[in-house]
Amino acid sequence: MSRVLATEAEVLALSPDAASSKAAKGLQSISKWPTTGSNEAAVWGECQGSGSKPYQTQVDLSGPAFKCSCPSRKFPCKHGLALMLLRAAGQVPEAAEPPEWVNAWLGGRQEKAEKKEAKAAAIAAAPPPDPEVLAKQQAKRDDKRWDKVSAGMQELSLWMQDMVRTGLANQAGDAQACQHWYTMAARMVDAQATGMAARIKEAWELVDSHPNWARDLLVQLGHWQLLVEAVERRDSLPAEVKADVMAALGWSMDKVEVQAQGHAVTDRWRVAGMRMIEREGRLLERRVWLQGLQSGRMALMLDYAQGGRGFETAWVQGASYRGTVHFYPGQAALRALAGSDLQRLESGVEASLTSAMLGDSLLQLSQRIAANPVQFAQPLWCAQAGLNYVDGQWFASWPQPQEAGQDHSLAPVPVVVSDDQAWRLLALSGGAPVALFGEWEAGPQIGRWRLLSAWLPAEQGGVVDALSPLIPIWQNRGEML
Repeated sequence: MSRVLATEAEVLALSPDAASSKAAKGLQSISKWPTTGSNEAAVWGECQGSGSKPYQTQVDLSGPAFKCSCPSRKFPCKHGLALMLLRAAGQVPEAAEPPEWVNAWLGGRQEKAEKKEAKAAAIAAAPPPDPEVLAKQQAKRDDKRWDKVSAGMQELSLWMQDMVRTGLANQAGDAQACQHWYTMAARMVDAQATGMAARIKEAWELVDSHPNWARDLLVQLGHWQLLVEAVERRDSLPAEVKADVMAALGWSMDKVEVQAQGHAVTDRWRVAGMRMIEREGRLLERRVWLQGLQSGRMALMLDYAQGGRGFETAWVQGASYRGTVHFYPGQAALRALAGSDLQRLESGVEASLTSAMLGDSLLQLSQRIAANPVQFAQPLWCAQAGLNYVDGQWFASWPQPQEAGQDHSLAPVPVVVSDDQAWRLLALSGGAPVALFGEWEAGPQIGRWRLLSAWLPAEQGGVVDALSPLIPIWQNRGEML
């Protein structure tokens, strides 16, 4: 049997949330699967649902990539997870030839990959176009788009000024406020600033969400005004700063452009955390954070899947990969693309991640924010943090630098985590300090920390220290926003 997703832990690491894991285990009975089969390339099966026709579930092990005929919006769905759990338990038989519906899907994926390779080869073999002509064509397209973006951002600025003038608190009492916000988000899409559209929709969720929501909203408006002014001054911005502004606005780049203009880093990478967000129109956004073990760099692999189609590749929480990632151009760049040589290391040979490798995480965070204040998400580690519940809010106990003559102190940092996930983490850790990873979100005073994973140092020779390998013990499966 192929070693891809060969254990229950590896399969469940792909689950989008705890509900999917629970539902998959409920289907982990071969009696619910009239047909199953597998070979070195794929795993397939039919699961009997509530309808007369069973759901056809299939997994391409080269990705791995999942497909299922069920209507679920989650990826992988419970059927795909259950099928792989059955395989990990040795309950899926080996078959020489997959059924036609599996061959058709695998053939389509292979054809798509071959066309992609052929297109890349044709581009590489074609005579180079006149760079001067290309530059003029690109400049003309960019100027036209900048005009649209600039007009949209000016409209956004006026809308923000109106809100501040009438008082942010009035947004909670305005029956038509939601429509106004979504209308402005649609206007940003028309202005080809889709990144701003997403920010506007997320910020609307703050309105009347807690007692100090107006304060938090004002922080968001300040960030948006920074982008408004950056667009106005775009011609005077350094190239890397301009690239950061374009990324924040949702200005996509072609893979070839990223590889040509960005910075390539070859390293051993550990999946530090993952987050799945459901956008409008059945669009799934997946954020995968990689920790470089030699370079110390953090890389954000950002993918999208539309309409239940599924992602092209699967990442496993805590797994190790070796190869090259190509960072997007910009200052303190985080977003990156996986190189063709990036391969997952087999279980048992994972590259060790230790507390000593994390460095001064607060210093790194402050440097990244100073270099790129418009970055929408920032990764943050704490090598030794506890979790506490005070007055309806979860806090991480962050170690403070110890000064001469003073006892070691802990600073409370607000965290974003559901109650059930927090209690599960406390149960797994026994309440002891652990290494925590998550996304830092800017806010008033100190902001807040959205927890994504927890790691426990393993004993080596009966000793636990900064050089002890960190073992993942918890992944936040409670989020599907």
